[in-house]
Amino acid sequence: MHSARLERALKILEYLGHHQEGSPLKRICQDLDLPMSSAHDMLQALVEIDAVRLADQRTYLLGPRSLVLALSIVDSVDLRQISRPYLMDLCEELNENTYLALRSGTSVIYADRYEAGQTLSVVMKLGGPRPLHGSSVGKLITAYTPDLEARVLKSPALEQFTPLTITNRGALREELAAIRTRGYSVSDGESVEGIVGLATPIFDAAGSVGAAVHVSAPRGRLGSDRLPQVLTAMSRTGALISRQLGAPEDAIPAQPLTEVIALEENRLA
Repeated sequence: MHSARLERALKILEYLGHHQEGSPLKRICQDLDLPMSSAHDMLQALVEIDAVRLADQRTYLLGPRSLVLALSIVDSVDLRQISRPYLMDLCEELNENTYLALRSGTSVIYADRYEAGQTLSVVMKLGGPRPLHGSSVGKLITAYTPDLEARVLKSPALEQFTPLTITNRGALREELAAIRTRGYSVSDGESVEGIVGLATPIFDAAGSVGAAVHVSAPRGRLGSDRLPQVLTAMSRTGALISRQLGAPEDAIPAQPLTEVIALEENRLA
């Protein structure tokens, strides 16, 4: 197959992957800037090999062969291996411990860790569940995951780990909404007194957040003067990993330093 034709087929499959409800031919052509006749011929060829299926005679969706391929690719992805060089670079840049956090069922855990050379550092246990309402990674992944958010907000009680833990459901709902707006999460003494935890999202190919970049350190090293620089570096790291996972470009919020400074001023106001 000619490379340009193969590229066109992949663009169509990627487009349908981001429009799971399906799309008519005209909209596909408009959004991808493709000629109607060649796009129609390409879609028909993809339908013939079950890579695309046609619903109600006008709506195209991903077919069974594409879905099987997508699942096999997801199963083969080792997020720890993909994220390792980026988290190691971040650890070296910040001279702080860096972590990869993952959703695991109804919990959030630390799956990987890279330790800096600080004499006073926060070393979090790998594999242990983190509180969804009282840790930066728990709040971040919960904020981007509707079923986890509903579960937390409907729980009988929100455990108070420190005097600063958010235990009011209304306040927690507002905090989760603010995290989605900011694109990062801060836990200042909410899980462990005197410790600041930060988390930025990692998006997968479906645009979902099931993982996060995490940094935690004593409050003295993550004060308001340094926090925006650290969050900017973490946001950049999360964006780099997300791109490796095939995340949609419009789902990756890598904020510049000036934007993070303004967001932090607003958060602390």
